[in-house]
Amino acid sequence: MQFMKRLMQFLRRILLVFYITLIHLFAALFIYQEFIDPYFPYEENKVENVQDPTKKVIVPTPLPIPSIAENTPQPESNINQNQSDTSISVSNTTLMIPVVGIKREQLQDSYTDARSEGRVHNAIDITAPLGTPVVAASDGEIDRFFDSERGGITIYQFSPDKQFVYYYAHLQKRAENLQEHDFVKQGTVIGYVGDTGNAGAGNFHLHFGIMIPDDPNRPWKGTDINPYPLLKNGIESR
Repeated sequence: MQFMKRLMQFLRRILLVFYITLIHLFAALFIYQEFIDPYFPYEENKVENVQDPTKKVIVPTPLPIPSIAENTPQPESNINQNQSDTSISVSNTTLMIPVVGIKREQLQDSYTDARSEGRVHNAIDITAPLGTPVVAASDGEIDRFFDSERGGITIYQFSPDKQFVYYYAHLQKRAENLQEHDFVKQGTVIGYVGDTGNAGAGNFHLHFGIMIPDDPNRPWKGTDINPYPLLKNGIESR
């Protein structure tokens, strides 16, 4: 009888430890999903959505270009064929090149360029002097600010219908008085070109990406779109 009594006490203790451990695991999972995961957004150069080179590439349909001054260079018709399908119209909006003073012919398609650790760029870099104004490529809400080891000082902006996310990274700083959830018009100054994050000291440029978010509450996760053909047929900011 004494043995059975001790055995039952031992089993009760094991069950108690098991239940306490299970409760801790559920609590940790809840805390991670609700409070931690939302603050580790998309880092540039993800490996997801890398185009399979064996698949047929769809040549993007150029977006309409608004009337611009006569001497403005016209977009090139031979857009790089080695890019993902960008025939999707970004909210029926003609995008603005998000760096002031940059001409269409200065843009380079670095979307599929390789990066360290086996990553792919999944964006384009727009080179400009330190402190050059960065403007909103489209109307839309500034969803959030985020500072990261790779992207440095960054901004996430939604398109007006929240179907697309514009990602601005390596900023020197954000525009004064700009706040999260502000609605900005296309061409509004939102930041300045810099070399923060892993851009490399003195390598001043804007890292600009476009995504279709899987979840609007987590705009850093989604399907990447090559910005190059859209900006190549876009509006030059002055």
